[in-house]
Amino acid sequence: MRRKRGIKLNKRVLFIASVAKKHILQFHIPYMKWFKEQGYTVDVCAGNDFDPGEKVKIPYCDNYYAVPFYRSPFAVKNISSYRAVKRLAKENSYDLIHCHTPIAAAIARFALRKKHKKDGLTVLYTAHGFHFYKGAPKIYKLYYLAEKFLVPYTDALITINDEDYKIAQKICSGKKCLPFLIPGIGAQLDKVSGNIGDRKALRAKFKIPEEAFLIMSNSEINANKNVMLSVRAAASIPDVYMLVCGNGSKLEECKALAKQLGADDRIIFAGYRYDAKTLLSAADAFIFPSRREGLGLAAIEAMAAGLPLIAAANRGTLEYAVDGVNALLYDPSDFLGFCGAIRRLSGDRELCRVLGENGKRAAEKYDLPHAIDAMTAIYKQMLPTENK
Repeated sequence: MRRKRGIKLNKRVLFIASVAKKHILQFHIPYMKWFKEQGYTVDVCAGNDFDPGEKVKIPYCDNYYAVPFYRSPFAVKNISSYRAVKRLAKENSYDLIHCHTPIAAAIARFALRKKHKKDGLTVLYTAHGFHFYKGAPKIYKLYYLAEKFLVPYTDALITINDEDYKIAQKICSGKKCLPFLIPGIGAQLDKVSGNIGDRKALRAKFKIPEEAFLIMSNSEINANKNVMLSVRAAASIPDVYMLVCGNGSKLEECKALAKQLGADDRIIFAGYRYDAKTLLSAADAFIFPSRREGLGLAAIEAMAAGLPLIAAANRGTLEYAVDGVNALLYDPSDFLGFCGAIRRLSGDRELCRVLGENGKRAAEKYDLPHAIDAMTAIYKQMLPTENK
């Protein structure tokens, strides 16, 4: 329970994450809306990852502070990010600050440590997937040590999978920081369930034959998301098409690989898509070979759309994906396994239907209203008493 402060006329909350477009817009708008409905001024502090010339528009945000956060914990430029967060907290009287993404959250909590201790500032951190998961490279233990160091400056450590929750309980033991487990940050199932898009028209838009078997992926294209494996697997099976949604550091490598394999006419790179949920209507299966996932919102949305899931068996996807029931699961390095799964599903529409129907039921647990109920209950518990 947070301490009671003096009565305030203005209630204010700050959301902090590494980037605005691919994190704040994708995950946090419903929660920002909730704060607006409670009469709060809602601020956002995140890097500007909007495309050049693209209008920066964040719904339910009163003030956007473009502060870059660099992914490497050793990046010297993060010193300026630390100072920016510290300055924000000094200039604005926040009731609660909710941090997301490992580096941005670590920088923010360290910058806020004095105000947390002296002024009773409420600081929450949602771990969208600890980097120090079971089986992680040993170097990732540094993230574990950092988290233990930062727990005294954190009032709530919020997790989205069972493995992380158990770690949070251990880290928070004997501390004032409370561990929580919530059903993800909310999948908007009403926007993906049912036939929300015109399959024929969507395929025509990307020049994909109506009768072709189409697998889809939707994620940042980086080393962890393992999209190159998906490209190799899809390219190895004649007549199979793949629609790749997303941008990232490995995009050009993936494009070059598709061309090298002679499949650049079947592997379509669609870039970052605001309409990715609609595009699910054009697909026959969803591929998700991430090496590490906190949960995997894109996969849950694909399941809710009735698509069979081909995925890596990591701690996040194992929360909802069951091999042979609603998904086909493999080690993230099992290239032949992923190839076999694509080949198997492309030749068995009944299996696709069964896995898809079971996936719909598994996805229901993660529907946005459930996540909002869980998260707002935490907000109400952690906010200063006069704001409840």
